[in-house]
Amino acid sequence: MRAPEGFDATEWLARWDRMQEYYLAHRPERLALLAWLVQATQASPRLVVDLGCGTGSVMAAVLEALPEVAAVGLDLDPALLILAEKRLAHFGDRARLLQRDLRDGSWAECLDGPVDAALSATALHWMGPEEVEELYARLYRILRPGGLFASADHAGSADARLQSAWEQHREEMRARTRPPDTEDWGAFWTAYGAALGMADVRAFRMSLVPDWHGVENGLPVAWHFDALRRAGFATVDCFWRCDCDAIFGALR
Repeated sequence: MRAPEGFDATEWLARWDRMQEYYLAHRPERLALLAWLVQATQASPRLVVDLGCGTGSVMAAVLEALPEVAAVGLDLDPALLILAEKRLAHFGDRARLLQRDLRDGSWAECLDGPVDAALSATALHWMGPEEVEELYARLYRILRPGGLFASADHAGSADARLQSAWEQHREEMRARTRPPDTEDWGAFWTAYGAALGMADVRAFRMSLVPDWHGVENGLPVAWHFDALRRAGFATVDCFWRCDCDAIFGALR
């Protein structure tokens, strides 16, 4: 997919970030912590993979914090990769973007050398539980010994009362911090689709994952811990949490 003539990627990146910061409390903190986790756990990291990289925000945080690192971003949505190309352009060949479906294991064959860290942000909840389990098994195989996996994503509760309380608190935080010009998810995509010349952006996006069966509120962190252990990871942990949002993962 190519952006049309006159398309202002800088403007659309700014609108994307404003929209994301409305939905995700402490978004800058999440991004910084993902980069810090790589620094804290990897002695001399060289290659980081971003699973479901979207507009490249995680990659940018890592590449800024770790000048010796190269990053590969994988995402199925070409409309988001347009913005990632803009965000990451100044990193040159340290940043590589690939349009890939994480449900198809062939993406792992595109990586050059052992992977020191695999990161993800607000992406894996788009996948079903069985698909996430398969992904974890694949990550265990491609990460070098001692390598890091960390995902910042929706994380639900097995208790309905706690889930309800978390969701209420999340809405209260959004109401307090929302700037007056912030678009919601639907409004952003309608406007962005029009800017790209898409007649029906919703139909386009659903065509990418016609059999979508992810878990919108996220699976409990305990579920991820169990799945990671089944994949072979011994050290699992929750690195940060705010209600329905968590950073969790494992060391190989």
